[in-house]
Amino acid sequence: MPASVAACAFLWVANGAGSGAAPAAPDVPTLLARYVAATTDPGATEFTAFESAGTLEGAGLSGAFHSWAHGDRERTDQSLGPRSDTTLRIGSRLWDADANGDVRELTGVLARRSRTQEFIDSGDFAKAPDHCVYRGRLRIAGRDTFALDVTADFGETETLYLDAETGLPDRLAYDDDDGRTTIDFSDWRVVNGHHFPFMNVESDGDHAFDTTQTTTSLTLDHPIAPAVFAPLVARPIAMSAPETLALQLNDGHLYAPVTIDGRHYTFLVDTGAQDIVLDKHVASELGLMPVGALEASGANRTGGLQIVKLDEVDIGSGRLTNIIASTIDLGASTSGVFRIDGILGYPFFAAATVRLDYNAKSMLFGVPGTVPPVGEKIPVQVDRSFPEAMLRLDSRTDAPFILDTGNAGEVLLYKPFLDKHVGLVPFSSTSRRSFGIGGSTNSYRTTLDTIELGSVQLYHADTDVMLATSGAFADRFDAGNVGLGLLKNFVVTFDVANAAIYLQRGANFDDGRTRI
Repeated sequence: MPASVAACAFLWVANGAGSGAAPAAPDVPTLLARYVAATTDPGATEFTAFESAGTLEGAGLSGAFHSWAHGDRERTDQSLGPRSDTTLRIGSRLWDADANGDVRELTGVLARRSRTQEFIDSGDFAKAPDHCVYRGRLRIAGRDTFALDVTADFGETETLYLDAETGLPDRLAYDDDDGRTTIDFSDWRVVNGHHFPFMNVESDGDHAFDTTQTTTSLTLDHPIAPAVFAPLVARPIAMSAPETLALQLNDGHLYAPVTIDGRHYTFLVDTGAQDIVLDKHVASELGLMPVGALEASGANRTGGLQIVKLDEVDIGSGRLTNIIASTIDLGASTSGVFRIDGILGYPFFAAATVRLDYNAKSMLFGVPGTVPPVGEKIPVQVDRSFPEAMLRLDSRTDAPFILDTGNAGEVLLYKPFLDKHVGLVPFSSTSRRSFGIGGSTNSYRTTLDTIELGSVQLYHADTDVMLATSGAFADRFDAGNVGLGLLKNFVVTFDVANAAIYLQRGANFDDGRTRI
């Protein structure tokens, strides 16, 4: 299969009820042998180089992809409308670059997915039955399939559904953010004795946003220029020296002045946002032409998200150029809670080192490397375009959290995590409504005894337990997020380009020890 999407999966079991005269389940070695026989003709020689190209279509947008692989090197370029993305693997290391010039090394869940994806794409999984577990039968589009969980060393688990009749993969499935994503394979063709699907359809269950990948060319063992695997180069913010800007504080949120095409706006400073986001009225005022019909994930999944191109976004003397931003009606999509101009999200933090001082209501920022670290270093992962750090709860439970300056609260805990850690916090009848893009969702207010940020222990943190089953508050990988309500105790330096933040106790530091 062409390298397209990495994956992970929960352990799904089906008993085949209602599947009629489906064949009995063979053992794992037999399934793997059938897979090899179905995908490789007798006498076909192994290949060491692979190249494919084709088209992408989905959500009102069109684009293209181009993939190369040679030995332990692999690269995929994708575009869908104005958005583009490049992934590069050299040996065991993996990088990603987007259209905004942000380059990050993947070390978290996306890296683990990639390990298993490469394990499957190379066919090595078929030689390792101890890395595969049979999980039952499922009918897909009228075909009976056998579900096989595949896990690479240090990788996530992907579920591969092998056609009971042909032995070819019909589907790949994995957990992604708040739900299950599938990739369905079809139009199998033979190239040099090896079988490949020339059409893949990726879906998160909301079929209006499905993406179809169609292969138009595929070659094996043709020469690949070494320059294809050249290192990816980041595009930092353009500015001559670091600068300090005054911020506005409103209802527990920090806002920064932003200038676009000579017009002045106020944007929420939000490390939890994966994009720079413009409100619909700003896009209209700037005469921009939004494209696409994409899905946004916040308090709930919602449509209405579109893409715009910006020649330049200015924050003080800093210039972000050739930016691909999102646009949505922020007021309507948040039930009227956020009637703001926009959101300053990950592309800004990836292009600059940013130091936030809540008490001083200020932001110092500059080209990465020009703002010296201050305070205790905490490693972060940025696989999903926001900073995630491993924190300790109640001196016993380590869990990954999003560090989210767009959340004015102290701590959010997500239902999938709490379902696995029953009793971590007491249940409360204090019902609340929590708001974000997509509207609102139910939560209840409780207290977390302790949470450790590096070597600093904070006590009695106000905690909202999110009851959402979809959207960002139902994420399956993070335990929750830490908001500005806790981070305001520190001067926080976000050095996202180097996968770290730094915490220095702020002027009004309060560890919460005296709270009742």
